[in-house]
Amino acid sequence: MIALVLAAAAALPEAAPLSVDARVAPEEVTLGEHIKLELSVEHDARDVYSLDSFDPAPLAVPPDAPPPQARREELAGGRVKTTFVLQLTDYTTVEPRLPDLLLHVTGPDGARQLTVRGRPLKFRSLVREEGQGAPDRAHHGPKPPVPLMVRSFLWLFMLLGLAAAIAAVLWLRRLRKRRQEDEQRAAAALDPDEEALQRLAALRAAAPWKRGDGRAAIFAVSEIVRGYLGERLRFNALDLTSVEFFEELHRRRLLGLDLAELIEEVRWEDLVKFAKLEPSAEECLRAIARSESIVHHTRPQRAVAA
Repeated sequence: MIALVLAAAAALPEAAPLSVDARVAPEEVTLGEHIKLELSVEHDARDVYSLDSFDPAPLAVPPDAPPPQARREELAGGRVKTTFVLQLTDYTTVEPRLPDLLLHVTGPDGARQLTVRGRPLKFRSLVREEGQGAPDRAHHGPKPPVPLMVRSFLWLFMLLGLAAAIAAVLWLRRLRKRRQEDEQRAAAALDPDEEALQRLAALRAAAPWKRGDGRAAIFAVSEIVRGYLGERLRFNALDLTSVEFFEELHRRRLLGLDLAELIEEVRWEDLVKFAKLEPSAEECLRAIARSESIVHHTRPQRAVAA
């Protein structure tokens, strides 16, 4: 490309500047290293020097390099110095050289050109220096990969999460057990009459006769009343037959208990339980109401005062 530019500009006369100085840093070039070229031309102040396009081969222009820069410095005696700064690099060749540069000149003497021939540069082989004895001059190439131990807290987080889950399960079990114990203590703390009334109220709210299970309601009513009277009179009423139950009530006597009415109620309940008589909803509700009346009329005096 530079040959074509030189051929196209061959008709222009060659300029005669006062001095031309080309400086390169560094003088010894390695592959991939940036190279700074400063071309200083001292000439008549009436002339203007500019850099035409150029081919950097066999070097190259780095992708991140700024465009060529030019600065003009006034000197004494009608002279100036124009300095051009270029950034180059060596990517491929082991025989680097500065490219030829073509400067365009304008002034009182008309258009002219200045051709600055390139020159070879010293190439520094890092591979060759590997065999040299001085450690500070030797290049040992890329280091082999070194295993890097990286601390991982994954297992720690998993163990902590597992421990937290186990602790939560144990806490829930303990809480559930404590609630059950509290309920048991609360139930144990109830007086027999209060417990019987609560169970009868719960039976009325459950209303099993609405599901066609009136016999189960009568079974429950009988058990509640027998259990209450057994607790009040200190005998095991639940394990006795109806006849044995009546005999115990005759012997022990309980203030407020209408024994004749209770015997009639128990006999009807036995029909439901053993003759498989199906009670109506009204009969179930009346049985619950009669049982509540028995508890209210026979409960201890302290409970009535409370």
